[in-house]
Amino acid sequence: MHIEVIVNQMIILFLVIIVGYIANKVGILDKEQNQKLSSLVLNITCPALILASVSETKSGNFTTVIEIFIISIVIYILLPFVGILLARLLKVPKEDRNLYQFMTIFSNIGFMGYPVIQSIFGIEALFFAAICNMVFNLFCYSYGIYLISGSEKLSFNFKQLINPGIIFSIIAVIIYLTKWQMPQIIRQASSLIGSTTTPLAMMLIGSSLAEIPAKEVINDIRIYPYTLIKQILMPILFWWVLKFFIDDTIVLGVLVILIAMPVGSIAVMFCNQYEGNTNLASKSIFITTLASVFTIPILVYLLFT
Repeated sequence: MHIEVIVNQMIILFLVIIVGYIANKVGILDKEQNQKLSSLVLNITCPALILASVSETKSGNFTTVIEIFIISIVIYILLPFVGILLARLLKVPKEDRNLYQFMTIFSNIGFMGYPVIQSIFGIEALFFAAICNMVFNLFCYSYGIYLISGSEKLSFNFKQLINPGIIFSIIAVIIYLTKWQMPQIIRQASSLIGSTTTPLAMMLIGSSLAEIPAKEVINDIRIYPYTLIKQILMPILFWWVLKFFIDDTIVLGVLVILIAMPVGSIAVMFCNQYEGNTNLASKSIFITTLASVFTIPILVYLLFT
C-alpha cells in the first residue's frame, strides 16, 4: 500500500469537502438542502454502494461475517470506557462528559467512513464496513440515546434500526454467504448509484461545516488534544490489540480506520433532538473532520505500510 496514493486520495476528498463548503457559502446549498442531501445519501446512494460492494467481494463464509460482527461488538463495548477515561483525563466539565463519551464511541462511519475505506482498501472492503455499521446502529440507537438524553433508564429503539442501510447490509450478508450472483443489470445500476456516495457525502460534510461559525471553533482548547488522542493514539492502541485476533489485513485495516474516523454528524442530530450541547458537538465535528485529512494518512503509513 503506497502512502502517496493514500495521501492523494485524502487530498481529493478534502478538495471535495471544500467544494461543499464553498457551495454553502455562495448559497447553492443551505441547512434545509443539507438535510435532503443527507437523506439521499443515507437512504439511497449508501445502500446502493453496500449492494455494489458485495458484488465485488470474493465469496466467503459464515465464519468471516461472525468474526467481524463479534469483534465489532467487543469494540463498541470497550469504547465507552475509553470515552469515560478521555473525559476524565481532559478534565471535561461534568455536564459534557456524556457527550464526549458519545463522540468517542460513534464516529463518522456512514458519510466519511465508507468513502475513505473505499479509497484506501477498494470497494470490496465496504462489505466489512457495512457489518461493523450494523453493530454501530445497534449501540447508537440504544446506548447513544441514553447518553445524550440523560435518561435514567437504558432503552432500545427498534424502529430506528429499520432503515435502508441496515436492510441492504443484511441483504449483502445473505448474498455473501449464499454466493448468489446478482444479475449484471442490478450490479451495474447499484454501482452507478453507489458511485455518487463519495462526492455527495464529502460535499455534504463541507456544507455542514460551513454552518459552524469559525470563531467558535478555535477557542475550545480541549478539542485539540482530544482529536490527537481519538484519531491517532486510540486507533494505534486498538490496532495493537486487534492484530493478535485478526489475520486478514483488510478486515483489520477496516476496523482500525473506522475507529479513527472523526466525530459523527449524528452527535449534532441527537443533541438537537435531546437538548444536548449542540455547539460542542458541532465544533468537535469541524476540528476532527479537518484533522482526519492528515491523521488517516499518518495511521496508514504507521500501521499498514
